[in-house]
Amino acid sequence: MSVEYKEKISPEIEGVIFLVCKEGNVLLEERIDPNKAYFGLKIIPGGHVDYLMDKNHEDARDREVFEECGVVVKGSVLLDTFYNVTAAKKLCFTSAYLVTDYEGEVQDKEPEKSKHIWVRIQEAKKLLPFVESRYILDLATKKLTEKGLLKDSGETHPA
Repeated sequence: MSVEYKEKISPEIEGVIFLVCKEGNVLLEERIDPNKAYFGLKIIPGGHVDYLMDKNHEDARDREVFEECGVVVKGSVLLDTFYNVTAAKKLCFTSAYLVTDYEGEVQDKEPEKSKHIWVRIQEAKKLLPFVESRYILDLATKKLTEKGLLKDSGETHPA
């Protein structure tokens, strides 16, 4: 029996997703442009790493959060990095972040592509169809609970 060696597959693109959290609610986006990927679905916002503008995934996170929400990231937690396959069937290396603090008011800066919706973190899992999104929600819930920002039931602690 012979062993055949093949070239290692490298990701075609790199991306970031960011779960913005405020008082036990998380920001999702509902894709409303029929010409864009994930039309009709609710997703965790994100974007691509653009190495012409970004030095790393953290820079891409900050740029994407500002472009999509109009706020400046002041505090975040890296939840995980993983490979996934995009709607265009491209292998993507993705970093997922929980944004816990930001400066400014969240705005929907791309209303032609998507609609922002705030939902209780425990309700978000029911709305998100992709397994990696549910996984990110589980990690975020654990982090927020550890930091004392969520009770075990998913409710926020009173201020």
